[in-house]
Amino acid sequence: MDDQIIKILYVEDNIEDVLLIKEFIKEIKNVHYELTHAQQLDEALLEIENDNYDIIMLDLSLPDKQGLDIITRICERAPDIPVVVMTGMDDETMAIKALQKGAEEYLVKGKVKSHSLSRILRYAIMRHKGRVELHSLSLIDDLTSLYNRKGFMLFAQQQLSIAVRTKRGMLLFFVALDGLKEINDKFGHQYGDLALIETANILKEVFRDSDIIGRHGEKEFTAIAIESFDANNEIIIKRLQEELNYRNKHENRLYNLSLSVGTAYYNTEELCSVEGLINRAEKLMYEQKKNKMGAKFII
Repeated sequence: MDDQIIKILYVEDNIEDVLLIKEFIKEIKNVHYELTHAQQLDEALLEIENDNYDIIMLDLSLPDKQGLDIITRICERAPDIPVVVMTGMDDETMAIKALQKGAEEYLVKGKVKSHSLSRILRYAIMRHKGRVELHSLSLIDDLTSLYNRKGFMLFAQQQLSIAVRTKRGMLLFFVALDGLKEINDKFGHQYGDLALIETANILKEVFRDSDIIGRHGEKEFTAIAIESFDANNEIIIKRLQEELNYRNKHENRLYNLSLSVGTAYYNTEELCSVEGLINRAEKLMYEQKKNKMGAKFII
């Protein structure tokens, strides 16, 4: 990326912060940055329509919009452009939510220097490019943004090879959304899609960033907890149940989410394929499903 022009759209209403970033990028060697400034979200959206940018930096407190919805609006309008949040809020929970909304980085004002800013921006561009390429290779599920079956199998096989080499175990989870047909029939397929997206978000909350999560079928999901022991099974199941209970407490829900789960543990003393682990976990999931009712509707 040396000696090329990187075009930045900086969405920020505080002119002092804008001037500081301009000074930072002047100090950077080997890479030339061209910065365009927008003070409001609507102005930024217009800029995105009228020009091509390599990266977008934005604050989460703008005159015409506040909070994480800013990220959503930007990402919807420009899914191919990486977003870096730069805000005065030093809040870990907010940072995690910003990344879940689609931001590549969450930076706190006053804690970033010119030399590190250049590295952060270039890495964000490269990471985002990698994500876009994954989509183009059809490894990502369009609805949930998880790996699709092909993508999951590819990375799961890589992880199994690592587990064999390092002699570290891993857990595979087979998760099915109960009552999807009933949700579709009762409320429409748009609500069925929302239930699938919410299930995916639950899995993202429960599993670590380093774990592998995918959509296996219409209503089935698979996840691998890497470098895990068999005893971690109950801990992860408990976290799943707690997250499910938390979401089902919402007063305005039309239905309660219900999941059936099966697990399979890979230990280093056995020879097993990813398909074999999935089959074992799926069988246990169906055994659990037989003992349960599907989604319960709130009328």
